[in-house]
Amino acid sequence: MRSLVFMLLVAFTVPAVAEVGDTTVVLTFLQELHNFAAGGRDNTASFEFPEPALECGEIYMIYRLDCPGSPGDCDPWDRTARLYVQRALTDTTLEDIEIARVITPYDITGGGGPGHCEWRFDMLEYQSLLRGNVSLHSFVDTWIGGNQGWLVSCTFYFIEGPMPLKPYRVEQLWNFGGLVYGDPADPIENHLDISFVPVDEVAEFATVRLWTTGHGQGNTHNAAEFSQKTHGVWVGLDQYDHLLWRNDCAINPCSPQGGTWQFSRAGWCPGDRVYPWDVPFVEVTPNQTIDIWPTIEPYENFCRPSNPECQNGVTCTDCNYNSTGHTQPVYITAGQVIFWTTQIVSANEPRVPAPAEAVLHQNYPNPFNPSTTISFAVAKDGHAKIEVFDVNGRMIRTLLDHDITRGQHAVRFDGTGLASGVYFAKLETAGQLFTNKMLLMK
Repeated sequence: MRSLVFMLLVAFTVPAVAEVGDTTVVLTFLQELHNFAAGGRDNTASFEFPEPALECGEIYMIYRLDCPGSPGDCDPWDRTARLYVQRALTDTTLEDIEIARVITPYDITGGGGPGHCEWRFDMLEYQSLLRGNVSLHSFVDTWIGGNQGWLVSCTFYFIEGPMPLKPYRVEQLWNFGGLVYGDPADPIENHLDISFVPVDEVAEFATVRLWTTGHGQGNTHNAAEFSQKTHGVWVGLDQYDHLLWRNDCAINPCSPQGGTWQFSRAGWCPGDRVYPWDVPFVEVTPNQTIDIWPTIEPYENFCRPSNPECQNGVTCTDCNYNSTGHTQPVYITAGQVIFWTTQIVSANEPRVPAPAEAVLHQNYPNPFNPSTTISFAVAKDGHAKIEVFDVNGRMIRTLLDHDITRGQHAVRFDGTGLASGVYFAKLETAGQLFTNKMLLMK
């Protein structure tokens, strides 16, 4: 019945929001062209979604890909397709919260292909983002240009029903479209820092969600697309590990897979949706923080152009990235925290509770070598300064000295070139001083 509803809505020009019995259907990006030469790979638009008062026991989305009409065709290569909710961080900045990801197929029109493909995504965890006027950002990495590309349609279904346990708040941890893997000059640790996520008074537990796919080949271990690597996350003092790997790429309802297309991959199955990895039922304490630190298995790509020891045909068949058989290993990754409650939450409540007072968190990791993250919170907008001193009281480095907004913040301290020993981090803000001891061990 719902597939029939979708076909009727596509066949006839109807409002973007339609009610069918107890189901509200929201049409977005109806056959929206994604083509580099036709204006870019990104499409952003605002749509009207149900109001927060509508209680739904089920919410899902159908993500559909079609080919442009003649003289164009589908982009023939596997690309990343991502759908985000755009949310305002400040008056001038936005953040993209990923809610769906697909790896585009190689061919859906030739050789008896299905002509279009579609996938179903559960949207219940993101229900707090999909209310009222919503800005959606659709991205397909189809940079081939010309007349080739993809037509994207996203249809949301809100099915009324009781929802005693509500996912009411989503916080972004990180969002990287190409996190370089295996380059000592640009280590992952410089980007995937620890996050201190504030817990509000109504939170009862949380889910930590990671969207990650590996891309790149022809490198050491054939990373990152064809290499099994362990990804993990520390949540407080608890560590969780996940092997980023799929061995079912050959089983694909979208388009037949043959040749190298059927190989197992690091979450990157051409012609299939991407499944996030969840750490569910994380315990929380109201008015405290959840401390989250992501990790990825250590790795060095010796087949990189910057490696002076790379010898063609000896250690590597190719030392230069050529955009075909040898491409830089990267992870396309996003991290989120989803909070749940059984209590009634007002739609007008602030998304993130402002800290009641300034605080300087203990640096993490501690002891450290050679770098650590210093996180802190300020209760109101204003000037803040963070300095590092040695045991003799000599100022070693100024990490921050400017105006910032209220809320949680973090800076990174790199102790490269410093001797092992005790150092002190000092936060000065709003006439208050805070100091923590740090231990550098080499």
